[in-house]
Amino acid sequence: MRARPLLRILAIAGLLVSLAARALAAGDEPETVPAVPVPSTSTTTTSEGVVSPLGPAETTTVQAPPPVEAAPPKRIVELEERTAYMVGEHRLKLGILAFEYGIMRQLSVGTDPPSWALRAFTSVLVPNLHLKLQIFDRDPVAVAVQAAGYYGDVSRSNFNGNVLDIPLTLFVSVKVHPRVTLHAEGAYVYARVFGTGDLTQATLSGATAVRAGQVGLMVQYRVTRIFSLTATGRYQFYSADLPLSGSSMTDPYTTASLSGQFVPPVEHPWEAIGGVAFLWEHFRLTLGAGYGYYFLPGLDIANTKKTFVPDASIAVVL
Repeated sequence: MRARPLLRILAIAGLLVSLAARALAAGDEPETVPAVPVPSTSTTTTSEGVVSPLGPAETTTVQAPPPVEAAPPKRIVELEERTAYMVGEHRLKLGILAFEYGIMRQLSVGTDPPSWALRAFTSVLVPNLHLKLQIFDRDPVAVAVQAAGYYGDVSRSNFNGNVLDIPLTLFVSVKVHPRVTLHAEGAYVYARVFGTGDLTQATLSGATAVRAGQVGLMVQYRVTRIFSLTATGRYQFYSADLPLSGSSMTDPYTTASLSGQFVPPVEHPWEAIGGVAFLWEHFRLTLGAGYGYYFLPGLDIANTKKTFVPDASIAVVL
């Protein structure tokens, strides 16, 4: 009877030992905590038209502003009087030395007001016209040719006469430095006087038309975009005797014919001028002064005496 209680005690003890062993074994393992989902936010920066492989996400589009174009540089106005440069296509220049209209970029036509204005001070009337053609323009060189015609009524009390003056000119402009341009000029002047009476007195404001060859050079130094300094020289290296032809009535029944040559009083006239030029887009102003034999503008006829030589030009370009 006493064995059964003892067996029960031993069974309970073994159960307790087994439970204790299991508890110890369970205490050696780390406690497992179930994962709790944590919301996350991702920001993906993409360019327009690209889809992120992560699916829909918050996107930020960054677009650079368009580049700001620099303002084009202002056009530098070239000096076109007695140079190889042109007034411009469909542009009209109204000046005291010339009226000029650009038929196209390389061709212009014009007339010289001073020759017409001689009528206001003398009995001389000189209608005139000129054409200027630019035959080459490739920086830094430009070349142009000009043909002009002047027909003057130079009648006096002792004779009736006319003068024909045709200057043919070649202009070459070369930019030897960004600020320095050389304007060279070569001209041949064809002249003829005809009429009745003493034709040796046929002059245009003291200048006698002769057949001549002339050269000129202008040095232009550009100080600013609109302001330049200029130095100009002109020299007549060749002159020929002027042919004269005409007739006169010595009495009501007699007609005398004249045919001869007029020898120019000055064989090699010259002039030297220093000046300034202001060149705006729609307004041009040149001023200068020098010494030598004054050459009539356009006609290229030299005066017969050395004197002060003025140089001025004002023009509006439309």
